Amino acid sequence: MQAKIDQTFEKLLNFQMDINGNISYNKNLDVEIIEKEILSKCEFGCLIPSPNVVILTLTGSPNDDNEIFHATQMYKEEFLLNDDEYLDICADEAIFRRGWHISKDMLGVLLTIFSSYGIFHLATTIGVRFLDKLRAVVDYRSTRRVLELIWVAMRVAIQIYIKKKNINIEDITAGPINENICIRVWYFYYEYFAMWKSHLIGIRIGNYELQRDSLTAFAPLFPAAGKNNYTTSVAHFLSILKKFSKLEEKLQYCASINLARKGHYPAFDEALEMRGVGYIKQNIIGNVVDQENLTLQIQATQEERERIDTLLNEFLDPYNYDRNDRKVNNRIDPLWKLIENLVEIFQMDNYTDHELFKKNPPSQLTPEGLKKLSSAYNKELKRIKDVYCQEVIKTKWINTKGRCHLEIVKTDIRSVKSSQNRKIHQENSSISQSNKNSQQSSILNDENPAPKHQRIITTDEEKEILSSLLLKDTIPTETEINNVLINLPAEWDSQRVKRYYNNNKMSKKKRNKFYKYK
Repeated sequence: MQAKIDQTFEKLLNFQMDINGNISYNKNLDVEIIEKEILSKCEFGCLIPSPNVVILTLTGSPNDDNEIFHATQMYKEEFLLNDDEYLDICADEAIFRRGWHISKDMLGVLLTIFSSYGIFHLATTIGVRFLDKLRAVVDYRSTRRVLELIWVAMRVAIQIYIKKKNINIEDITAGPINENICIRVWYFYYEYFAMWKSHLIGIRIGNYELQRDSLTAFAPLFPAAGKNNYTTSVAHFLSILKKFSKLEEKLQYCASINLARKGHYPAFDEALEMRGVGYIKQNIIGNVVDQENLTLQIQATQEERERIDTLLNEFLDPYNYDRNDRKVNNRIDPLWKLIENLVEIFQMDNYTDHELFKKNPPSQLTPEGLKKLSSAYNKELKRIKDVYCQEVIKTKWINTKGRCHLEIVKTDIRSVKSSQNRKIHQENSSISQSNKNSQQSSILNDENPAPKHQRIITTDEEKEILSSLLLKDTIPTETEINNVLINLPAEWDSQRVKRYYNNNKMSKKKRNKFYKYK
């Protein structure tokens, strides 16, 4: 599959060289064009007719053995099976029906591995604003789109670079560890993301073998990112397939659900989430405290949706939204801007001088970081083999020591933001300090006028003169104020005296206490 992807980029870029040695290439390129070309080279699965979906009666937990037995009895009645006939169930274990969730976690793995190599800087260039949401893969489609754009930009930039230098990619990857660090790091990203892309394509076209091979190739990256549960699950998955060869034959018939258009098949859990469970989750309200209340709410939500669908189908073409292509912003301009930046970075000796990394250089774009990244895959492959021997076939004692150790350095998105804010604060501090120095020098030279609003402080002598007015219950008359103004400085007037009285007049309790001590 990797070779097919490489050939696709080479074909679509269509490099040309004129008599002067200048290189030209096709710039009418985006993620959709590349994906369509890759799909044309793949073999489609799920060649059986579309299934007849039967909604079973709502029951209890799907993980309960009694409920599973009850569901099989319902299938038996639905298909009119005799006691001597068989019912093949292919989506039983979690690892076999969680292709979409696995794909989602694979994106999180890639973000974790390359978090210290500048992947968030590249995402910012494309236009991502909420990096914490990207890091947590809050929205699968958005995260997928961002990482696909980075993947395309990376491969195109690498291809342009090697064409300009008239070299092969093997000449770069086989060089000394302290040369071409940036391009070698991001070539690893291109290869690892191609594994994820192959897995997703396998889901979309219903090709079971492509899904299996891509997941097998990607498996060592799970422990590299600290995904220990998925490491164990994948080891169990591969061992079950090895043990039960007949199971693979069944899975090839139903690798995905072929209810959508060809090339757009959803995985089992994806179809369940998008077509049923997602709607139910959004419409269940309140705290569900018992099974009966939950069941009633689910049934009410399902009936409401049926009524809405019936109403819409009366006036609209049924399922019109499923057949049309969604209008997606391909972000061609940000994509090619990122490609140009990457080509510039690949040609620089010191990548930190580039505007993309200048404010906050990635901590692991160093020879040591490249060494960790290049050795991580083989080390984690050995680790997943140990998990297989210890927890699956149990030929060795279980030893969990070192499983939580990460070969690569993981950077938290909060530290990236804080370092950026710290640099901005330092810049603002230096600017404010220079402004302060210039203001002080101008004040010394009497070039700056006095501030318009200054705080007026009443002196002790003025307070003594005004104290007689504070003993009164009512506001002083104009005659009393004029008698006091005779002894006050010129900046005092009638309004200021009244304001001083209102702000400082004594309460009756304080006034009695004052007379007592006086």
